[in-house]
Amino acid sequence: MNWTFARGLVYLACLVASGLAMAGLADFDLATGTFDLRPFNLYALIGAAGGVVSSALASIALWRGWGRR
Repeated sequence: MNWTFARGLVYLACLVASGLAMAGLADFDLATGTFDLRPFNLYALIGAAGGVVSSALASIALWRGWGRR
């Protein structure tokens, strides 16, 4: 097993857990590794993500010059 890759995955998981805790969506204690995801409304999350994704795709299309003749 590649221990560097495994350590990187642990660091990435801690980063995601810390980000969720800062956003108020979870409780995370780095010292003990305790992670508790709070309940959230999935429909509201999908509704908000739809606007972000569509704006990101439109920005990429503009940057790449798609739609020009």
